[in-house]
Amino acid sequence: MKPELLYVDDEVGNLVVFEAAFEDDFQITLAQSAEEVLELMEERAFAVVVADHRMPRMTGVELLEILRERHPLTKRILLTGYTDPAAMIDSINRGQVFHYVRKPWERHELLAILRRAFEAHDLEIANQTLTNQLIAADRLATLGQATARIAHEMGNQLCMLPLLEVMQGEFAGNPRMQKIAGFATQTYERLVALVEEVKKFVRQEHEEFDRRPLALDELIQELVSFLRFDRKIDVTRVHAQLRDAPPVLGNRFKLQQVLTNLIKNASDAIDGREDGWIRISLQQDGDRVRIDVSDNGCGIPESIAERVWQPFFTTKGANGNGLGLDVCRRLVESHGGSIACDSVCGAGTTFSISLPAADSASAAAYSRTSTGLKAALPVISRPEQ
Repeated sequence: MKPELLYVDDEVGNLVVFEAAFEDDFQITLAQSAEEVLELMEERAFAVVVADHRMPRMTGVELLEILRERHPLTKRILLTGYTDPAAMIDSINRGQVFHYVRKPWERHELLAILRRAFEAHDLEIANQTLTNQLIAADRLATLGQATARIAHEMGNQLCMLPLLEVMQGEFAGNPRMQKIAGFATQTYERLVALVEEVKKFVRQEHEEFDRRPLALDELIQELVSFLRFDRKIDVTRVHAQLRDAPPVLGNRFKLQQVLTNLIKNASDAIDGREDGWIRISLQQDGDRVRIDVSDNGCGIPESIAERVWQPFFTTKGANGNGLGLDVCRRLVESHGGSIACDSVCGAGTTFSISLPAADSASAAAYSRTSTGLKAALPVISRPEQ
C-alpha cells in the first residue's frame, strides 16, 4: 500500500493541485480546516501531515503546535508563502516542523521532502520499538534474578509431604480427612512442578513436558473442586456446563494452570457485583475441543483489548504483574491450540481456548475409568443433549 499522508489547505484549488501532483506516490487524505485535521487524527494516525501556513481560525503553525503535543511521532511539514526569517524560526520552534517549504513549491523537491519524512517516521517507530524491547529485556532479566531467589526459597519450604503421609496413615478410616489430605497432596505436587518450571525458565532450558490423553470434563471438575480452597474465588459463582467431548493430548498441570489464571481474572472482573457469575463451558468443535471461560464483569475496553496479551501489561495496578495472559497464550500454543478474547466493556468477557482432539489411536488407549478422584468431585451441571 502507498504511504498515507494528510494535507490541509482552506483553498480548494491548492488541494486539487497537491492531490494531482502526488496521488501516484501517496494515499492522500484532504482537509480544508485545522479543526477537520484534529478530528481525523483522533480517528487514525497519519505518519505525515502537510499544512498550509495561512488558514482562517487556526493557522498552520498553531495546528502543528497542537499535533506536536498530541501526536509527537507524526512528521509535520509547513507550506508557506512568507519569506520572513522570523516567521520561519517561530514556526520551527513552535511546531517542531520536519521541513519548512516555501511556495510556490516544485514537485520534485517536495516529493523528496515527503519521502524523507516517511523514512524519518519509520526510523523513529523502529527505534521506539527497539527501545521498548530493550526495556522489556532488562525487566525480564531483573525478574529472572528475583524469581530464581523466590523459587529457591519456595523449594526449601516444600517439606510437607511426610506430614501428609502421616495424616493419611493416622486417619485412614476418615474419608473426609483422606479427601483433604488428597487435595493437599495435589497442591504440593503443583507447587513442586511450578518451582521446577521457574528454575528451568531462569536457566533458559527448553521444557518438553509430559502429555497424555486427558478428559477435559474431569480436569475441569477437579479444578473447580480444588478452587473451593482459594479464598480469593467465590466458587459458588462458578458454573460449569460440560458436554461430552473427545480427549485432548495435553499436560494436566499446564492446562489447569491456564484455566486457574482465567478463572481468577474473571473473579476479579465480577468483584463487587452482586449478580456476578463465571461460566466454564466445554464442547466439541469439529476436530477440536473448545473451552470457554466467561463472566459478566467489567469487561475490557476496546482500546486496550489487543494489549492484554503483552508481557507486563496489566489493568490491575499493583495487584497484577501483566504476565498471566502471556503465559496462558504460550501454554495453549504449546499444546497446538489457540486462545482468543471477546469482551464488551461493562458487559463481560469470554476467553475461548481451542485445542486439537487426540487422534483415534491415543483416544482408544485412554481409559475413562475413575481413579477414585471423580467420585469425590462435586456434581456439575450438564446441559441436556
